[in-house]
Amino acid sequence: MIEIKIPESIAHMLEKLKTAGFSAYLVGGCVRDAVMGIKPHDFDITTNARPEQIIAVFGENSCTEYGRAFGTVGVKFAGGFAEITTYRTEKDYKDGRHPQTVDFADSIADDLARRDFTFNAMAYSPDTGIFDPFGGRDDLENGILRCVGTPQARFQEDALRILRGLRFCARFGFTPEPLTKAAMRAGAFRLELISAERVFTELQGILLGAHVTQVLLDYSDILAVRIPEISPCIAFDQHSRHHDFTVWEHTARAVGNAPKDIAVRLAMLLHDIGKPACFSMDARGGHFKGHADKSAEIAQNILLRLRCDNRMREIVVKLVSLHREIPKSLEDVRRLLGILDYSEFSQFLAVLRADNFAKRRCGADENAALQIRAAEEFAVYCRENNLCCRVKDLDISGNDLAALGLHGRQIGDTLRLLLEAVISGACPNEKTSLLGFCKKIS
Repeated sequence: MIEIKIPESIAHMLEKLKTAGFSAYLVGGCVRDAVMGIKPHDFDITTNARPEQIIAVFGENSCTEYGRAFGTVGVKFAGGFAEITTYRTEKDYKDGRHPQTVDFADSIADDLARRDFTFNAMAYSPDTGIFDPFGGRDDLENGILRCVGTPQARFQEDALRILRGLRFCARFGFTPEPLTKAAMRAGAFRLELISAERVFTELQGILLGAHVTQVLLDYSDILAVRIPEISPCIAFDQHSRHHDFTVWEHTARAVGNAPKDIAVRLAMLLHDIGKPACFSMDARGGHFKGHADKSAEIAQNILLRLRCDNRMREIVVKLVSLHREIPKSLEDVRRLLGILDYSEFSQFLAVLRADNFAKRRCGADENAALQIRAAEEFAVYCRENNLCCRVKDLDISGNDLAALGLHGRQIGDTLRLLLEAVISGACPNEKTSLLGFCKKIS
């Protein structure tokens, strides 16, 4: 019998429900993770006690009834909070996501039967161990993603389960069994019913998975339901001596090669999405002039549509727009540090590395890898020596220029000219020299 190590407070709740005459189990992700040898963090409890009985057991002052209509009561304890939910069944999913009818049940088996995948339909009691009526442990052991009951029904109830299934595949390397896989594809059109926020949350989980490359390659058609802009990239031959893969194969490999930084992985997902629209061909092969700007434009539209937060969208679009060129000199790096802070510059280098590593079957281009490494060293040098990279770093201000008689747009334009002069070495970043240079160019 598998024994799950339960926090004392959670064990106390289970025992308190048992003492009051009710059955109670841990369910969901905490059981799945424990079976997989992953330390659980969130512990959800289910019981045959009705919401009012749960409140009676733990006291009104300790309970929050925010989910009472669906059988969920939040219970506060020293240092934490746990959800306790009454066994229930669900039906009439009219919006492809939320049940219209929730009925309380007396059996843990009935409650588990409403859940999505077999490995999420296990329950655990310290007294009786794991209750696994749908073979979740075997599926975990064999790396199988299998729906509870009829796959078509599960995805008709809640289409988001399709993306959740892909998230599990990306995270753990699971393979959907044939009926589940077929139902995922057949029901993918229902993803149109799901809110953009929910879709984006699952997309991020997919992108951060260790097995994301295989999921992107195998299920691009499903992802294209909510991101149709990826469809032209699939099977698009680049006709380039620099690329061994189609645009989408390169994209999938680039995402998998990137560090688990969601901004970087989103950037890799979208960095070449504009290539098909920019393709041209001549005797030397395929070309994609302007694809970085086009990809940034498309990325902006996609992230707006998916309700990505403004800060994340800003950095992702910036990384996509800049990914085309590796900075090759200290001056190039300083100019980039004028629009990227040092943290963003590290993300930019991660984008360049992931892009470079995903172009050829043999791995990274060594010359490009050396150039990226040199750019990193230039950035370190800039930081350690406090080099002037931005207008605000200049040893002169707009007030100084106003004192010379400049005004309005002239001030901003002149400051940018002075910054370029400092970066190119035409003028030192020293106030007297900057004022003198200003007088020469005015």
